[in-house]
Amino acid sequence: MKKKDKRKKRSVTLIEMIVVMLLIATIAGALAYNYQGSLTEGKAFKTREGISRIKTILSLALAEDSSLNAQQVASNWESIVKQSPLSGKANDLLKDGWGKSYSVSPVTNENGEEEFSVTSRDLQTYESKKKSSR
Repeated sequence: MKKKDKRKKRSVTLIEMIVVMLLIATIAGALAYNYQGSLTEGKAFKTREGISRIKTILSLALAEDSSLNAQQVASNWESIVKQSPLSGKANDLLKDGWGKSYSVSPVTNENGEEEFSVTSRDLQTYESKKKSSR
């Protein structure tokens, strides 16, 4: 005579399911929070690099064409960036990481040389929030 295997079938209770779902939701929330911070840092990085490239392109345009002055270059900066072979994807370079346009103005450094100030309002806001949270 064979002995019958009398294992009791155990099912998952509602409490166990709720605990598992709570753990999954907590982990997903932590990951989403970290992802948002990384996404914002990526936007800031894109903006900083864009500012650097725009300054380089405008400085080269000013140096190449002696008939232009810094005010003319600053007022026509978008078309100069679009025409430059250094711009790559010019339409992407014209906008900061948040999709807004840069502010460009001519400045004179302490050596009397003309330069350009390229700023992004959203980058300034991000950096001020970052400094205040430290």
